[in-house]
Amino acid sequence: MNRREFLKTAAAGTGAALAGTQLLAQADAPAPKKGETLIGMPICIQPLAGGDLDRILADMREKAGVNALFPFIYSHEEHRAGVYGPSFRGGNYGIPHMQYYKDTVLTYEDMRAPEFGSMDVLQRTIDAGKKAGIKVFPFVLEDNHRPAIAHWDKLAEVDFHGRLQQYPCKNNPYYHGWLTGLVEDYARSYEIGGMMWGAERQSGFLNAAGLAMGGGGDPGKATCFCDYCTKKARSEGIDPERARQGFIKLEAFNRASKAGTRPADGHFATFWRLLLNYPELLYWENLWVRGRHQIQAEMHARMKSANPALPIGWHIWQNITFSPFQRGEEDYGVMKANSDFVRPAVYANAGGMRMKAFANAAHGAVLGDLKAGEALALVCRMMGFEEAPYDRLAQTGLSAGYVEHETRRAVEGLAGSSAQVWPGIDIDVPVPAGPGVSHCTPESVKAEVRAVFAGGGKGIILSRNYIEMKPENLAAAGDALRELGLI
Repeated sequence: MNRREFLKTAAAGTGAALAGTQLLAQADAPAPKKGETLIGMPICIQPLAGGDLDRILADMREKAGVNALFPFIYSHEEHRAGVYGPSFRGGNYGIPHMQYYKDTVLTYEDMRAPEFGSMDVLQRTIDAGKKAGIKVFPFVLEDNHRPAIAHWDKLAEVDFHGRLQQYPCKNNPYYHGWLTGLVEDYARSYEIGGMMWGAERQSGFLNAAGLAMGGGGDPGKATCFCDYCTKKARSEGIDPERARQGFIKLEAFNRASKAGTRPADGHFATFWRLLLNYPELLYWENLWVRGRHQIQAEMHARMKSANPALPIGWHIWQNITFSPFQRGEEDYGVMKANSDFVRPAVYANAGGMRMKAFANAAHGAVLGDLKAGEALALVCRMMGFEEAPYDRLAQTGLSAGYVEHETRRAVEGLAGSSAQVWPGIDIDVPVPAGPGVSHCTPESVKAEVRAVFAGGGKGIILSRNYIEMKPENLAAAGDALRELGLI
């Protein structure tokens, strides 16, 4: 692809993205029947390894009819493992079967989590689940940092200054080899119910532009410029050096905006001019997004080659429900070819703070010509829903209408395929303590459950983590499911 062809393709894609911002039709979807509804529960590893697992599963069943468990079975994150302290390392809490990892550089020692000795936590969980009537779906959520394991460096992204960064590269063949190996390993070595993968991050371009809930972090760490990405770019007629120069300009724009400097021609016009002068920036965005979709396609294909009956699906990061930029990239219409289910995170209570944080980040850069409240109102209008105003959003959280809207959008986006929508609703997802922040209640949880099925969801994943949930709020989810005749 030469530069002229890329610009033509980018223009067509922009038109499609704009068309996709129209309000969704409110078509009714048939509700699932009792006994056919997936009711899922994510859980960290520590209680699975060291707790009374029979009692824990019985509690989930009794309170909310849980029939599918989603353990964070491969993680180097303390809060997902539920293991804390300076000696924590994490990794695979199942047993790596090395015949499936021939296409990666990671060794058994790199992958195997050491915290619980020789215990196979995944097998222990599956055995307990069988007795309780609960299927187990390993949940692999990409870590938010690079583990301190030497071989992981060979999977890592490289920023445009040439420095290794925290995430694995979407175009790195060793990362693809590890993920597809993991899928086949779990599918062939264990009696799992299915598998879910997710990555709570966006591209280097959106981070460098400051378009993320946390502002995107350091704009000088935008990725990826590893050998695999630059080689792929050159093969498609794109000059990596031109892209690098564009990122240097974008970094300067972001830093100046955050410092309160208004460009002479305004924030948005300056940002747009930067894209016109360096269209390679949009190519680099496209390169990253295609790498993500390719990973999902390869994981789906590997699962079907190992066991066609097992479903594999994707955790969809909540930022996609706030950001029109990332929404344009994560098209359900593209996903449906390689998805058995999707789990959009629609955390209503925590979402108020999160959406406000995204609006603040956008206001600090690309939308700097607007006031903060105006930036939030614009984003809501672009995303197709109405919420509380800027000065009250953190105190109220997002509404059940937001949950229904985002569920329906996923259902309609996947129409024509067999892929199902199992939204992840908010049950005590952590938020700061204090009166200025919304907190979950039994009533808010019930409203979210009803909204999922009003929007056409075929299942529901009670989120974020069992050990974070107050008993009364988990029980409220069960009450709503019983009222709907689903358990």
